[in-house]
Amino acid sequence: MEFINPKDESLDAVEALANGIAHDVNNLLSAIKGHASLMMSSVNPSDPLYGHISEILSCIDQGSEIANQLLGFAKVDAFYTTSIDANRLVRKAVENLDLKGRNIILDVDLNAKPLVINGDPDKINQVISVIVENALQAMPEGGKLSVMTESAAIMNGTAEAYGVDTGYFVKINITDTGIGMDNEVLKKIFKPFYTHNHRNYPDKKGLGLTFARKIVKNHDGVIDVWSSPNVGSSFSIILPLAEPIENADMPSHQEKLILGNEFVLLVDDEERILTVGREICKALGYKVITADSGREALAIYAEKKDEINLVVLDMIMPEMNGLETFMGLKKLNPDIKVLLSTGYAIDEKAQEMLRQGCKGYILKPYSVIDFSHKIREVLEQ
Repeated sequence: MEFINPKDESLDAVEALANGIAHDVNNLLSAIKGHASLMMSSVNPSDPLYGHISEILSCIDQGSEIANQLLGFAKVDAFYTTSIDANRLVRKAVENLDLKGRNIILDVDLNAKPLVINGDPDKINQVISVIVENALQAMPEGGKLSVMTESAAIMNGTAEAYGVDTGYFVKINITDTGIGMDNEVLKKIFKPFYTHNHRNYPDKKGLGLTFARKIVKNHDGVIDVWSSPNVGSSFSIILPLAEPIENADMPSHQEKLILGNEFVLLVDDEERILTVGREICKALGYKVITADSGREALAIYAEKKDEINLVVLDMIMPEMNGLETFMGLKKLNPDIKVLLSTGYAIDEKAQEMLRQGCKGYILKPYSVIDFSHKIREVLEQ
């Protein structure tokens, strides 16, 4: 008789449910964000509608964050590793902060030299964002938010206390002058669904810090915390420093569209994604043809492979998924340029696509600006 572990079976069911919901929600939000971004690009900032569209985009991003937290519950252990400069990650997170009306003084001190780590930029950005948002919640009346990066040698007893190997590390220090926490609260902040009785702090959803610590642990690092009531808190994200390499980089956000004129094949089983994707590609100057399944994509590419410069490929499709479609396309052209478009985190199938030569990925929902940059990044590789 085969023994089935009910706990593992239950976790598999939760993962499948979370994946399915996050996928559907991100597809819906991707379509909405695409249409809203197109509207914003054609509306003058002085138009009263501009503010409403901006608020819609902000709500979409918040909805996507919630969906990705749900996905993180199932996929916190899945991540894609590349060489990245921690300074660039921090700069991007800080640039995206909305501090209007919050009476917050922001102090950013980034190390003058690149601090290269091996990790998943989306996952590390999630950690930074969670801790920064907690810091802002801890200062409801305003205060000072300090973000600093540095390199540090962690040796012997300190390394043993942290539970890491001795060596050189990158430290991302995020400090606030907020309400702080006592020792009893500090002992519990990383527990799932724990919420402090103060309505502003910490993490209101009760999952962000749990995910953050798990992500950092998966990257062979640790989060160190200091806090004192009515003084403030300081979180240090400590990650192994990689060997310095040339061109380790994460492009900074640019508020400009990048246009092109190549031929793009857009593949997705969601008609609304194809509709908005077609309009976005045309607005960016690209010629575009669409396919609503892997089989149709293979047929189109077989006929027009000498014309098509890029395939934007969805991962989750019935009958033939993204990986299967990608492998079929590779047989037709081993040098094909494919951009993976997915509402999931980078899971096993996506990682296999990247290992097999997929040129990059973009997570749904994405803006027209993000999409324009990612297309050029892949085409110009």
